[in-house]
Amino acid sequence: MEENENSSDILNTKTGDNERPKGTISPAKVTIASVVVKTKDKEGKTMTTPLVQFMVKHPEKDDLIVISKVQLIENKKIINKGFWVEKDKENNFYKGSAISTILEALECKTLSETYGKEIDTIEESEESPYLCLKAY
Repeated sequence: MEENENSSDILNTKTGDNERPKGTISPAKVTIASVVVKTKDKEGKTMTTPLVQFMVKHPEKDDLIVISKVQLIENKKIINKGFWVEKDKENNFYKGSAISTILEALECKTLSETYGKEIDTIEESEESPYLCLKAY
């Protein structure tokens, strides 16, 4: 096993009494700075279906944060969907997809038109403190 100067500290650290805080940042209105299309997974392999990631400015953070899900209402239920790039035979995003839903909520026709738009965020669920865009 490779060691460095901090490994001794880590190897000798005990479990404390404090639980990990739920979310590190709270839901808030964010501004979309850019959109990234992720085409490779963590191992560097090409993904079958690309994933859109919104780079947003959150009021509690200096750096941009990445959001790749939306919370919406579908069939009278609140659900979370990833921004998977799925296109129809005319090369448009499918109507009702997560991407088309967020474009509609932001009153945009394309992802590039979302730059500078503001939108609310919400926690994914009680079990997952990650933020997603809110589109309802």
